[in-house]
Amino acid sequence: MENMDRWDIALLAVGGYIAILVLTRLMARHRDHLVGQIRQRMEQEKQLQRKREREKEQHAAPRQRQAG
Repeated sequence: MENMDRWDIALLAVGGYIAILVLTRLMARHRDHLVGQIRQRMEQEKQLQRKREREKEQHAAPRQRQAG
């Protein structure tokens, strides 16, 4: 550190700032990608659950007609 002048310190600070900025943006982009995947999976699970409920209702409806 004794051999560093103002320009060296300034370049080091700017380089550190840029590195942190880039890393933060990459992490945010990755987080958004993961959140998108999780939302897509949740929507698929909801659709599958709705489909199962509809099938269950369809199978129950003929039995009710037979009993009535």
